[in-house]
Amino acid sequence: MTKGRLDLILDGLGIKLVPVHRRRAPAESHARGTMQEIRGRYGDGHLVFVLRCIRQTGSNRDELWSDTIGAISDVLAQRQDWALQRPGDLLGAFDDIALATLRTDAVARRPWPVRATLRTLIYQELEKRLDAPVRLAV
Repeated sequence: MTKGRLDLILDGLGIKLVPVHRRRAPAESHARGTMQEIRGRYGDGHLVFVLRCIRQTGSNRDELWSDTIGAISDVLAQRQDWALQRPGDLLGAFDDIALATLRTDAVARRPWPVRATLRTLIYQELEKRLDAPVRLAV
């Protein structure tokens, strides 16, 4: 069986999609639908950068939940300036953000949608790190 375009992209990032009936292992995800949605809406480059924000940062390497992927995509679609003008700073900010903790907080706030809550929590954390007012030395 030949691999589809999404699977080839994920191979390059060290990610494997598995069926939802199977328990995820490190570097595996059930989020095929979310990834297809993001690709269709924003393209392959956007999806790759979203996944890099997870895979290439500190302790977040395996936070490949559909809600997390979707929330990061939502934030980056809203704040394209972060990804386009300061990609290194953005990836560095994700090193300091515990996505698992934010996701746990978002899940605890159900019945509110986890992705929407997580999007807000991630945005707040990134905004603190990337839009902090510059203090001038006196």
